[in-house]
Amino acid sequence: MSHGTLGMVGCEIMEDEMIDVLSRDGDIDRILVINDGQGGKESDGFIRKMPRKNQTTDIRVVHVDQMSEVSTEGYTIIVWMKPMALHQKPEKLHDDVADTLRILRDSCDLVLLFYGLCGNAFKKVQELEDHAEVPILILRDSQGQVVDDCIGAVLGGTDEYLKQLKEFKGAFFLTPMWGSNWREMLHKVQIMPSEEDIEGARYVFDAVGYDKVVKIDTGLGDEEHFEEKVDEFAQLFNFARKHLQGDISLVHETYKKAKDIVGIQKSEDI
Repeated sequence: MSHGTLGMVGCEIMEDEMIDVLSRDGDIDRILVINDGQGGKESDGFIRKMPRKNQTTDIRVVHVDQMSEVSTEGYTIIVWMKPMALHQKPEKLHDDVADTLRILRDSCDLVLLFYGLCGNAFKKVQELEDHAEVPILILRDSQGQVVDDCIGAVLGGTDEYLKQLKEFKGAFFLTPMWGSNWREMLHKVQIMPSEEDIEGARYVFDAVGYDKVVKIDTGLGDEEHFEEKVDEFAQLFNFARKHLQGDISLVHETYKKAKDIVGIQKSEDI
C-alpha cells in the first residue's frame, strides 16, 4: 500500500476540476473534507458530487480540530474548499490561504493550490511556502507560468488565455461552475449590490465594454444545466453567445506532479 498525504486547497469555483482529477485516481484510500467551523457551505458541492464519481474511496467530513485524530494510513487527500468571496480582496485571499497552509503543514507532505495569480494574491508562491513551512504546488501551464485565474486554468494557460482575450474582445467567460454561481460571484466581488440587481451589473458591463458571453466547454459538470445558465446570462444582458473548447490538461499534469512529489505510485487510469 502506498503512503502519503496530499492537501488540496482551492476555490469552490474550481470544484469540478478538483473532483475530476480525484475521481480518475484509483490509488486514493480516503478523502478528508475539512469543515473549518465557519458556517460556510463551500464544500457542500464537492461532498454531494464526489461520492457519485468514485464509490470505492472512503470520503468523510472532518472538523479542522479533529484532523490529528483521523488516520491517514495509505494515500490520503485532505480537501479544504474556500469561498468565492475571498476574491473580493486579493490580500484577504492570500492571508486566508496562508493561515490554512500553516494549519495543514503538520498533516500534509505537500499542498496543491487550485488557484492562479488571482489578482496577484499568489504572485509570490515561494514566499508563501517559506512562511507556511510546507511544500506547495500551484497551477502552472506548460511554460511554467502560474495561471492567471480559474479561466486561464481551463484554457491551457497564460498564453492561450491571452490569445482568447484578443480573439473574443469584450467577452465574459463562463465555465460550468461560473455558470452556476455568476450571480453570487458578481455580488461577492461587489459588481452587483445584490444577486438580483441585473441593472447594476448591466451598467458595469456596458462601462467596461462587455458585449458577449463565451461558454467554455470543459466537459465537466452538468451540461444541460450549464447550457441553461449560459442562455440565461446571454438573454439577461443581451450578449452574443460564443463557444470555446476548454483544455484542463494542465490541471491534471499539476496533480500528477504533486502525486509524484508525495511519492505515490501512479495508476494507469490517471
